Amino acid sequence: YPNMCVTNFTESEQWDTVIEGNDDLLEKYMSGKSLEALELEQEESIRFHNCSLFPVYHGSAKNNIGIDNLIEVITNKFYSSTHRGPSELCGNVFKIEYSEKRQRLAYIRLYSGVLHLRDSVRISEKEKIKITEMYTSINGELCKIDKAYSGEIVILQNEFLKLNSVLGDTKLLPQRKKIENPHPLLQTTVEPSKPEQREMLLDALLEISDSDPLLRYYVDSTTHEIILSFLGKVQMEVISALLQEKYHVEIELKEPTVIYMERPLKNAEYTIHIEVPPNPFWASIGLSVSPLPLG
Repeated sequence: YPNMCVTNFTESEQWDTVIEGNDDLLEKYMSGKSLEALELEQEESIRFHNCSLFPVYHGSAKNNIGIDNLIEVITNKFYSSTHRGPSELCGNVFKIEYSEKRQRLAYIRLYSGVLHLRDSVRISEKEKIKITEMYTSINGELCKIDKAYSGEIVILQNEFLKLNSVLGDTKLLPQRKKIENPHPLLQTTVEPSKPEQREMLLDALLEISDSDPLLRYYVDSTTHEIILSFLGKVQMEVISALLQEKYHVEIELKEPTVIYMERPLKNAEYTIHIEVPPNPFWASIGLSVSPLPLG
């Protein structure tokens, strides 16, 4: 390996991913030139911020192992790019949570501006809400505040905010590639072990699905069975444990089945023309159907 003035790393292999992602660094590396720690660390920070490189740290909060290294990388590498100067408000709801007292809490990351108590704020350029209470989390406890700045996380008790709702000017929200949630592949029928807890189960599922977009459920209009759609066995184990521990509802699950979806075999189209029976409309109407790629 070329000479590297690297601190906190004993093996140059640990910089391979950083070097391979930058043509200039790779050229210097291949020609045997010296690579300085500063240029490697700068490239690493750039990759962190554009989400093309993700650090992985191992440790245990319970046993206080690796905590110092984690705090160091957060403070040194993941600094906020926002500023506290006067600007339009922009915030994004990234989490919905229900407290033990069934309070619906919306967690909001502020990207721009300052949010004050008693402000009237526009939601996704449509409705407005008035900020009557604001909280932040300190050592796991909710503490009331009267203002929050850009770069901070504020918690609002609100029934209308949803995941990914935008407060303020949507144009100021950082543009990131949208990642679609995967569609559930399996479904099963769920019922409470105690029939009298059916309403409690439905209320619990409403809360869980509100905070977890990967869980979907509905009540069959014919059989009145509660149908859960999910991704896999692990998700159902988590949901079952959550229902029992937080909501005190034990459930029974039937054998899951694969969600059936029909897919056209080829393109098809048809048009009914104006004034040609049995078309009753004063217009020609055409419909075309095309199969999407598998998966």
